[in-house]
Amino acid sequence: MQKILIIGPAHPLRGGGITTFNHRLAKQFTAQGFDCSIVSFSLQYPSFLFPGKSQFSNEPAPHGVTIHTLINSVNPLNWLAVGRKLKSWKPDLVIVRFWLPLMGPALGTILRLVRKNKQTKIICIADNVIPHEKRPGDKPFTRYFLKSC
Repeated sequence: MQKILIIGPAHPLRGGGITTFNHRLAKQFTAQGFDCSIVSFSLQYPSFLFPGKSQFSNEPAPHGVTIHTLINSVNPLNWLAVGRKLKSWKPDLVIVRFWLPLMGPALGTILRLVRKNKQTKIICIADNVIPHEKRPGDKPFTRYFLKSC
């Protein structure tokens, strides 16, 4: 059975379009007979970027979806540990979601480690390669991520 990992936001993070899509994609791959799970964030955004709101949902987890809450988007030591862990899982396919240049360093570092196993194919689903609001670092963060795919 082929192993597929989807890297991106998932429960217990609050639902949105990307989160919902990831849940549905994982369910569909599982229904088709693949060993599919989602690798999500333990910390998606620093709290100062989410003032007054919680990043987390009070809703129950989606039924039939395996979710590993592993990635801390602001901790480089975590990126290395997660990258090594996912590399050791030897997935056949990694589908990574990209929607914000701020995620480029974390996701790019993880992918560079995963692909060292010479077995894993990486596919990116990019929602905002060029962000609506430009910020310092957008271009190098995006470039670093894209070169990792």
